Amino acid sequence: MKPYVGVWTSRGDMLQMCYEKALEYYAECGITSIVVGYEGVNSRYYEKLRYPEPSREETYPTLRETCRLARDVGLDVEVVMGTYGPSIAEHPETAIVDVFGNRSPSRPCPSNPDVLARTLARIREILESNDAVTGLEYDGLYLDMHARMTNPRQPGAFYPLHHVAPESCFCPHCRRIAREEDADIDRIERTVREVTKLSLEPSSPVFYRLFDTFRGQYDMVRYLLRRPELLEWLDLRCRIVERAFKTVHETIKSVNRRFVNSQDMLPPTWSWSLAQDYGRHRAYCDNYKVIFFNKRTGSYEVNPLIGIGDKVPEVPDEELMALFKSLTGYEGPLSFAAFSQQGFPPRNVYYELRKAREEVGPGFTLIAGIVGDAPATPEEVEAAVTMAAKGGANGFCLHTWYGRTTPSNYAAFGNKARELVKLI
Repeated sequence: MKPYVGVWTSRGDMLQMCYEKALEYYAECGITSIVVGYEGVNSRYYEKLRYPEPSREETYPTLRETCRLARDVGLDVEVVMGTYGPSIAEHPETAIVDVFGNRSPSRPCPSNPDVLARTLARIREILESNDAVTGLEYDGLYLDMHARMTNPRQPGAFYPLHHVAPESCFCPHCRRIAREEDADIDRIERTVREVTKLSLEPSSPVFYRLFDTFRGQYDMVRYLLRRPELLEWLDLRCRIVERAFKTVHETIKSVNRRFVNSQDMLPPTWSWSLAQDYGRHRAYCDNYKVIFFNKRTGSYEVNPLIGIGDKVPEVPDEELMALFKSLTGYEGPLSFAAFSQQGFPPRNVYYELRKAREEVGPGFTLIAGIVGDAPATPEEVEAAVTMAAKGGANGFCLHTWYGRTTPSNYAAFGNKARELVKLI
C-alpha cells in the first residue's frame, strides 16, 4: 500500500482553478489520494425502499471522469458519503430523538432500518457504478442531535453533564436495540432526563456547582460511580452504533473486498459522547480518519460554550473555558475570541493521535485530518502534521471544504506529509 497523503477536495475551488490543473497541482504537492463527493442518483437502487430516490444526473466532471483524470497524474480517488436518510423536514420520523421526545432537525438515526437500507443502497450504487475508485469514506457515523463536526449554535448545556449523559437517541429503533442488549433502558432514561434537565438550567449556582466539583480527571470517576446507569448508557450507545458500523463494512466488502472502508472519527477526547468507540469499532473498517482540524475546531467548539455564556452572562468566559480546559486537555488561551480564532494548538494534535493510537494498537491505520484554510499558516499546517506523526498517524489528509486554502498551505502540507509518512 502506497503512503497515504490525501486531500478533501473543494469542487468549487477545483473548477475555478480548472479541474485538470488542480489535480496536477495536487500531485506536484505530494498528494496521493483525493476525496470527492458523488452527485448522481440511479433510482433503480432505491425503488423498492420505503423512501425511494428519483434519478439525478451528474455535472462535469462525473465521478468516472474524475477517476480518469486523477489516474493520469497518479492520484487515487475516494468517495465520501454520510448517513443517507430522506429529507427530515418531509420525514421527521427518521430523525434522532432526544430524551424529551424532540427530533433532530438534521440528523437521521442510523438505527432506523429504513434509513440504514437507504444508506446501504447508496453505498452499493456508488461502488458498483464506479469501480475505478479506491474506496469509500463514511462522513460521521454517530449519534447526536446536531452535526457534531461543525457544532451549530444550540441551546447551552453545561459541561460535563451534556457529554456524560447524552440526550439521544431514544427513538423506537434505539429502544428496541436496548432491549435486545438487555439494557435497563427505563432506568437509563430517568437518569438521562434528570441530568439533562440540570444541564439546561440557566443558573450560575448550577454552573459553579460543576466548576467547583470537576477540578480534575479523577472527579469524573467519582461522579460516574454514583450513576452506573450512565456508564451503561455510554456503552450501550456504542453498541447501537456498532451494528451500523458492521453492516456498512459488510456491504462495502460484499461489492469488492479491495474497496477501502474509511470511517471519520471525532477526536478520542469526546468521540465516546457521540457513540464512537475507537477500540470497539476498529473491527468494522480499514482505517480511521481522525477529524481534529485543530486550527479550525475552535470556531466550532466555541459555539456551545457561547450558548452556555448566553444563559449565565454573570459567569466570565475565562471560567467557562477553564472548565472546558480541565475536561478536554485544551492547552490554548482562556477566552472565547482567542479559542475561536486560534483553535487548539498543535500540541493537542499530538495528544489526540496519541490517544487514538493507544485505543487501536500498533497495527491499525490512523489518518490525521489537518485543516488547510486560512487563517492557518504554512508553519501551522507543518506543525500539525509533525505533531500528528509524532502521535502515531500513518497518513494525513488536508481539509479544504471551508475554502480559502492557500497554495502555500497545500505545498506545506504536501511536503511535510510526504517527508513524515515515510518515517512512520
